[in-house]
Amino acid sequence: MKRKDIFYKTKKNIIIISVTIVFLCLFIFTVITKTLYSSRLFNDVDRQILQQKDMLERISPNSINSNEGNILDEKGPSKSPRIPPNIIVIVYERGNIDFISPNAYFNITSLPDLAKIEKNKISVIEHNGYTFRCTSFDNKQYNMQVFINVNSELKSMKQLTNAIVISLIVLIIIAIILSAYLASRIIKPVREAYNKQVFFVQDASHEMRTPLAVIKGKLELLANSWGDTIDTHFEHISKMMSEVRSLEKLNSDLLLLSKEDVDSSINITEVNLNDFIEDLSDFYEDLADMQDKKFYVNKTKDNIKLQWDYNKIRRATIILIENAFKYTSSKGEITLTFEDINKSILIRVKDNGIGIKDEDKNRIFDRFFRSSDVRGKNINGSGIGLSLLKSICKTLEIGIKVGSQYGKGTEFILNVPKVMK
Repeated sequence: MKRKDIFYKTKKNIIIISVTIVFLCLFIFTVITKTLYSSRLFNDVDRQILQQKDMLERISPNSINSNEGNILDEKGPSKSPRIPPNIIVIVYERGNIDFISPNAYFNITSLPDLAKIEKNKISVIEHNGYTFRCTSFDNKQYNMQVFINVNSELKSMKQLTNAIVISLIVLIIIAIILSAYLASRIIKPVREAYNKQVFFVQDASHEMRTPLAVIKGKLELLANSWGDTIDTHFEHISKMMSEVRSLEKLNSDLLLLSKEDVDSSINITEVNLNDFIEDLSDFYEDLADMQDKKFYVNKTKDNIKLQWDYNKIRRATIILIENAFKYTSSKGEITLTFEDINKSILIRVKDNGIGIKDEDKNRIFDRFFRSSDVRGKNINGSGIGLSLLKSICKTLEIGIKVGSQYGKGTEFILNVPKVMK
């Protein structure tokens, strides 16, 4: 059965919202661009019309088509104004055509409708398939009209509109692709966190199932032996106590891990490295004697003062030492080494225990992960320690390196800054 993607709807909503925002931004940009371009384009045309209107209002109407100062006659007086070739002027005298400047659009038999042209205002009319911007005004007994054909400007606007539409389509397609990619990137850490939570619950349930099953079985046995004394079932009670302690240890580790994940505060104090080493080593030297193992401690020559979070560094080091003891058999060796390297202290914990398989190295920091080999040897543990170590190292910005060869041993190296911030 195909697993349903619970994040599909969220991813879809992210894409829709992202594309909608991009579309609105592009649409607003398009409207502003087109409006400004159109305004600039036709403002220049209107300015020419009004300039020509002002010029015609300043001259005598009789000079428009007189032999003395024909404004279209190149041989006329230099003081007579000339009409630019892109401007069309039509002059009516008492309703009759008196003058039409040379053009390709109007003639005596084909004139624009006077009713469509407002006096002293810019008007837009269409005539024989052409579009004009124009104005009309009176000068004594004359009515004058000034026209400019704007088909080229309209064509330019159409080309701009087509270019904008094509650009919008291309940009929307790109926005959809990028939104899908970004949505996947955004969902990825959420998906990973969700999967970790699912695995966490599954693994925690698995770890608690065994001790609970043991306790339940022993209690059922005791319930069916109500007439017996405690001495008779001391072994069963002892086993239950052992499983309860395992559950308490698991609960304590989970609380520490959750606290480390949520609370990233650091309590910096001055730490004497030699005192720190002695505090750690005393207990484990005695433990090594009890377990018939060898425990070596290599100190630095100088007595170094450090700015550390004492409790967290101690906890991180203890996790590594206890793992080394746990996975090293009797007669084995565990070595704890402190090295002064520039601005850092290297803490090395090395053992000659069972080591880590290559296929398990990428998962050793996962919560509750324990290799099948370790489970098969009935080595106690919850798989929380290295997860807690990783969380501590992330909080304190400590580097971790792991070197291991299966069957020969493991070495963990912590690169701890001398001065933590």
